[in-house]
Amino acid sequence: MKALNKWPLLLVLTLLAAASPGYGQAKDPAPVYVGAWSVDNEWKYVTPEVLKEIGTKRILLGSRSWGLAISGWVARYIKDLKVVYGKRVEEGKFDAVSPDAFKDPGIFNFVVDGSSKRLLFFDDFIRKEPWSFGGKIDGALQTLYYMGDKQNLDETYFPVLDALAKDFPNIKFAVATHDINAVGKAASGKDEVEASGWNIRGGDYSEAVIKHYYGKLPIFDMRDIVSTRPDGTVSSFVHTNGKTYRTMVREYCIPNGDLIHANAPEGAQRLGRGFVILLAKMYCPDKFPPNPDAPKPEILK
Repeated sequence: MKALNKWPLLLVLTLLAAASPGYGQAKDPAPVYVGAWSVDNEWKYVTPEVLKEIGTKRILLGSRSWGLAISGWVARYIKDLKVVYGKRVEEGKFDAVSPDAFKDPGIFNFVVDGSSKRLLFFDDFIRKEPWSFGGKIDGALQTLYYMGDKQNLDETYFPVLDALAKDFPNIKFAVATHDINAVGKAASGKDEVEASGWNIRGGDYSEAVIKHYYGKLPIFDMRDIVSTRPDGTVSSFVHTNGKTYRTMVREYCIPNGDLIHANAPEGAQRLGRGFVILLAKMYCPDKFPPNPDAPKPEILK
């Protein structure tokens, strides 16, 4: 008996495969999410090669004190990354940020005032003259927290960020969850309570960030990072509304300071490393192997 000609069969199989959904297309990248698990398990992937690549990028960082602490840690300990600071930006006073801020690669950190218009400074610097950073930068992140805002931040800031991501596809925008405080008596004598505005209202905003942006934009989950200990246990409480909220791990604050900043060495390191891991995942995703143990954010489970 003559051997069957296998070529027609191979041709048919090839055509069927080509017609199947997703054939020849790259798989969707894994969602970029950096929480406590990443800080405790993925720092090892931030190699000199990765830092060198991040160092070629121009990153706009808008913040208040938490962002300053993060960029300050990076400036002190990650010598491969250049950090530059602008002056305090106040409503109507934009000369604190130079149009030439991104003449060279690096992380440019500007600090906002407490006005409700602070949500739009980020937008102004990216869209408007004389800055027009939208055509100059590679990435951008603005950390926000409630400062007397009457409206919820997801109602006011999400539309700003969504429009920026749509209008500037050349920029990798990231989003951060809300700051939280530890519980106890601060050095000033002030009692920081668990059911504070930051922990409750900020906690609800943090959940909104994850629900809205997971898989869409890179997420820097500061709340998870500073409420989780290296052994995986979490500092939290059950509110009278029945929901569980996070508080900052007390040891992440310096003993003789306030309880609203992760300014102890371990706390600062966790946030600083988390920020660098975020940038590494944004620009060197192939350096992070898939890990089945990596948890999803709690709100998505």
